[in-house]
Amino acid sequence: MTGSAQTLASLFGTIDFLVPLVLDDLTEAQARARSRDPEGPSISWSLGHLLHFRHNALALLGVPEDDAYGERFGSAGATDGGDYPSLGELRSEWERVAAALGAGLKKTTEAFLDVRAAGPHDEKTVRDKLAFLAFHEGYHLGVVGALRKSLGLPGPAERVMARQAEIK
Repeated sequence: MTGSAQTLASLFGTIDFLVPLVLDDLTEAQARARSRDPEGPSISWSLGHLLHFRHNALALLGVPEDDAYGERFGSAGATDGGDYPSLGELRSEWERVAAALGAGLKKTTEAFLDVRAAGPHDEKTVRDKLAFLAFHEGYHLGVVGALRKSLGLPGPAERVMARQAEIK
C-alpha cells in the first residue's frame, strides 16, 4: 500500500473503529430518533448516508457496487425512518463495505491517486476526493455523537475512553 493510501486507510479505519461503538448500545427507536424537533437526521439516516458515500469511494477506486443507499440516503433528506434498514443490517453492510474499501485502498497506487477528478469541494484528484470523503465521515460521526448525547447516551469519545479503561 502506498503512503497516501495508507494515510487514507487510517482515516477510514478510525471511523470503522468508531461505528460499532456508537451503534452497539442503541435501540431501533433511539437510532431513528430525529434531531431538531423532528426535522433533522437520525443516527440511522446518518449511517445510511455514510454508506452511500462509502459506495462513492469504492467507485472512485474502481470497485463500483450496487448502491442500495443512494436513493434514500444520498441527497434526499432524513425521514421518519420507517423504511430504513435495521441497525443490524446497517452494521453488517458497514462491515462489508469497510472491508471492500480497505481492499481497494491496498491495491491503489500513487499514480492512480493523482488522477484528475474534480469535485464540488475543490477536489482536484482522486486523492482529494477520498480525503474529502474521510472528512465527511468525521463530520457525520460528530453529528451521531451529538444525537447520542441528546438521547442521554455517551458520545463517541466517552465510548472510546470506556473501552480503553476496560483494556487496562
